Amino acid sequence: MPFTNLRRSLRSLLRHKIFAGINILGLAIGISTALVIYLIVQYDYSFDRFEPDRARVYRLVTHGDGFDNAGLPVPVPRALGSVTGIERSAFLMGVIYFGTKITIPQGNGKEPVVFKKQDRLVYTDGNYFSIFPREWLAGGPAVSLKDPHQLVLSESLVHRYFPSLSGNEALGKVVIVNDSINMVVSGIVKDLKASTDFDHAAFLSLATIATSKGLQDQYQWDEWGSTTSVNQFMLRLSPGVTATAVERQINQTLKGHKGLDSKFSASLQPLRDIHFNLGLEGKVDKSTLVNLTLLAVFILLLGSINFINLSTAQASERAKEIGMRKILGSSKGQLITRSISETMLLTTIATFLSLLVAPLLIRGFSDFMPAGLDAGRLWQPQVLLFLLALIVVMSFLSGLYPALVLTQIKPLLITRNTALSTAGGNRRVWLRKTLTVSQFVIAQVLIIGVLVVNNQIRFERSQDMGFRKDAIINFYEMVDLFHSDGRKLVLLNKLRSIPEIQNVSLGNSAPAIGGWMTSTVDFKEGKKDQHVIVDFRNGDTNYLSLYHIPLLAGRNIRPVDSPTEFLINETLARNLGFRNPGDAVGHLLTNGPIVGVMADFHLTSVHKAIHPAIYTYDSKYGYVFHIALYPSSNTWKSAIAKMQTAWEQVYPEQPFEYSFLDQDIAKFYAEDEHLSQLLTWAAGVSILISCLGLLGLVIFTANQRTKEIGIRKVLGASVAQIIALLSKDFVRLVALAFLIAVPVAWYGAHRWLRDFAYPARLGWWLFAIGGVAMLVISLLILSIRAGRAALANPVNSLRAE
Repeated sequence: MPFTNLRRSLRSLLRHKIFAGINILGLAIGISTALVIYLIVQYDYSFDRFEPDRARVYRLVTHGDGFDNAGLPVPVPRALGSVTGIERSAFLMGVIYFGTKITIPQGNGKEPVVFKKQDRLVYTDGNYFSIFPREWLAGGPAVSLKDPHQLVLSESLVHRYFPSLSGNEALGKVVIVNDSINMVVSGIVKDLKASTDFDHAAFLSLATIATSKGLQDQYQWDEWGSTTSVNQFMLRLSPGVTATAVERQINQTLKGHKGLDSKFSASLQPLRDIHFNLGLEGKVDKSTLVNLTLLAVFILLLGSINFINLSTAQASERAKEIGMRKILGSSKGQLITRSISETMLLTTIATFLSLLVAPLLIRGFSDFMPAGLDAGRLWQPQVLLFLLALIVVMSFLSGLYPALVLTQIKPLLITRNTALSTAGGNRRVWLRKTLTVSQFVIAQVLIIGVLVVNNQIRFERSQDMGFRKDAIINFYEMVDLFHSDGRKLVLLNKLRSIPEIQNVSLGNSAPAIGGWMTSTVDFKEGKKDQHVIVDFRNGDTNYLSLYHIPLLAGRNIRPVDSPTEFLINETLARNLGFRNPGDAVGHLLTNGPIVGVMADFHLTSVHKAIHPAIYTYDSKYGYVFHIALYPSSNTWKSAIAKMQTAWEQVYPEQPFEYSFLDQDIAKFYAEDEHLSQLLTWAAGVSILISCLGLLGLVIFTANQRTKEIGIRKVLGASVAQIIALLSKDFVRLVALAFLIAVPVAWYGAHRWLRDFAYPARLGWWLFAIGGVAMLVISLLILSIRAGRAALANPVNSLRAE
């Protein structure tokens, strides 16, 4: 019986090749889109799902006046020894060198092997592996990070650093970090294959820092006023203990501690939230995944709507066939089963086709896809189960209503041509119109969404960020930041002598590039006693002139041995209580006077409001070269070539790598660009599916009215009049869809723009363009098929009468 149904279903599809092709194409596009979205959602939700007791694992995060940070001041974990309810805790301190250098001594007079730009290194202790267990190939968590200068390596790093040794033979070998820290391999762990946000590959014993005053200074061992996200504190709570109870103890312990801002607080972030919290350096917003899932559902619905529309439209053509089957004894159940079988066959073909299309989509949208996601994931068992479930759901969703419609046909009324009306023809017409309007509502909402997102991106990029960003080049001194050998000053002088360079500055990050670098400053005056969290920049005296950051009051800083003078921005001046910027000059801030007030400039993207900021002179932090070229690009190639020559003369062991500031700033808007690409893709898919459905309905309508068209042409109707006759009902549906789509799109756009500190204006023209675009596309589709019907020879259409 199943084989018989399959054979009949194939014959039916072949008899209605055009409609079957439209349905298969629409479903294949929808299923391939849903499949790719499923892969993205599945990948992101897989992060750290494998960790044991993950429901009890948390990260301690910190909050202050206008900021949230995934890290914390270094002394905080050592101050929490009295807090109860913590079963295990591990402090993670990221290695803070730019381009960490690893040296492997070879002995016997051989040159050491050097590995540059190593990453995924972290200082921690054995408790790390209690919270994030690894499979040990040598050593163990109890002893491998217990003493200073011990090092645990992942299996892949052992193969890289000691290619001629087996795992156990690497134990006891010396690894030199940045030419100054000798570590001994004490353990080896297997590489982690599962998705995780804690993918460290080299673990240095935390006790190493405590043994060296130099390392303590570098890592701000006793500095309560500095917070950075590279320092993270992970906890596993005891069974039955709530996060709220532990948070309360932590905040009580830290309350009023000298050096902490009065608004400083801490909270416990669940492990399950870390990957999804963008405000705390997560990788993806969970709402993005929810929206992607909804998008997949909508696109699948579009394919189902096409199927339902075309199937119910064909009901009159299949009325005699169904009536005859009823007369010959077919039951209602058998007819429904056969109809569902046809739908399942069609959906299965579409699914196989989608498996061919999905890899192309993954490659085409590689910039949007997570880094670890590739076409190989299509063949996971859970993906195949998803597709099987999708076939079943789509088959019933798309095929059940048309099956019920066909089984309502009265066989005795066939000869009187009343089968269609008896079966509820008017009701089906209204259903088709409703579904068609729904398709175009979705398509127009997505089109308007694309226009809104692109308008916001253009608006952001056109905003004045408060500093010069064009013709600026940055590159790093890739050495130990805190033990510089003075070569950077040699390079600085060489750069100043290059005539194609307009200005040079040595400092830390550019105005709006770099991690969140915060610190606490004190302002005590009269009854005021404020501890303020600020974002800071520091470097030499050329920084402001190079970036065209104006001084509103006071003077620039002077070069001194230690940072004793401060420039503050307007926002910080207001936060300190000064109405006029000039009033802040001369007042004391922490250890020195405020000597000037800078105009506000953006420290991050224009997504966020401007934060309080300070600038100081401090040569210790001079690891970034800021190069201002002349505006004309004619000299840029020559300038870059000369910079590279100067670099290679001073740093022959380091490659010369640079970036243009405006290109780095453009990366701020990568997420919005990806959203724009996604919406454009989704809008294109929805338009294509909707237009396929529209084409199918126009073909059906033209076929149904072939003789009417022939008669009208004989009576003198023009081609334009016939096209208008066939198109007017569909144009009305598109127009109605536009009226429904506008408030829906406005609401969605308004909610999205609320997250921006500086949103673009929602102009009426964005909605008008969306509506006109959909109308034009629909008219093109309608005109193609309706025009063909209008141009047909009326003799051929009337001959069969």
